[in-house]
Amino acid sequence: MKRVVVTGAAGFIGWHVAHLLEASGLDVVRSDLVRPQPAEDVWKKADLLSLHDVMELTRGADAVCHLGGIGDVYTAGRDPQLALNVNACGTINVIEACKRNQIPRLVFASTWEVYGTPRYQPVDENHPCSPGHPYAVSKLAADLLVQHANIADGLTTTVLRLGTAYGPRIRSTAVLASFVRRAKAHEPIVINGTGNQFRQFTHVTDIGTAFRLALEARGGSPVYNIVAEESITIKQLAELVGRLVPTQITFGPSREDDAPPARVSSLLAERELGWRAVISFREGVEDFIRNAKSELSPIADRKPAGPPSRQATYANPSAEGDLS
Repeated sequence: MKRVVVTGAAGFIGWHVAHLLEASGLDVVRSDLVRPQPAEDVWKKADLLSLHDVMELTRGADAVCHLGGIGDVYTAGRDPQLALNVNACGTINVIEACKRNQIPRLVFASTWEVYGTPRYQPVDENHPCSPGHPYAVSKLAADLLVQHANIADGLTTTVLRLGTAYGPRIRSTAVLASFVRRAKAHEPIVINGTGNQFRQFTHVTDIGTAFRLALEARGGSPVYNIVAEESITIKQLAELVGRLVPTQITFGPSREDDAPPARVSSLLAERELGWRAVISFREGVEDFIRNAKSELSPIADRKPAGPPSRQATYANPSAEGDLS
């Protein structure tokens, strides 16, 4: 395998996946509706809703990492039709282009939110999927389409259900970025709800590693949870930021769009892919705060950042922007 197309490469996770794959020696073609900043050399603009665009984008590729789509829960909530159209129909175009261009490998970025309210915990890949929010419904539709495509001769697919991503270049509305920005401005951190809601924050560098391992895998399961083991409450996050950048912590009303908490297991990925999160949450947050000046600036002004060290219109597959 030499040439890999990454859709959604202007987005938070897509940007990191593209750079990590390139650093591993692959020829990476980045694509999105907008050019990433800073500008990348190997870049192709493509609309996921245009089969022609996606056919041209993927011609000559050996694999596709599909991270493009509507990734913001609030956008999806305001316009469910757009989210379903882009996330599901756009994914159909990616699958069809892979088949027509005889591309043997497709790795898709799904989300842990497809499980909905947990019936048992920890949630494994056999847990029933019953999402309640338009964002997660649209991601599940794409998730299932990719799994079904694995039946097709000559195309091997892998679905990665990603945890709540964080790290360099995270969107400005994400809970971590919001807390750090307020602390740096000597403003109180505002927790929505009790603060007992938790997430398994997963560093974007660890997520990028999962894509590389999935591309290299021969056989294995069609779906993997890619989620760090640590469960961190929003109150714990606020207290950590408050210790590192002293400020007050206050509480506000809860938000309806937040996905229900669930403890998710990634044991299958560890067993079959050799993947597990290696960057601790505290390490990732400390690194984020050290680089907070650049991380919290407008995306066009940011410089590339390494590990501890938004797809644009059709964007970031992880809706952690905010909380998810």
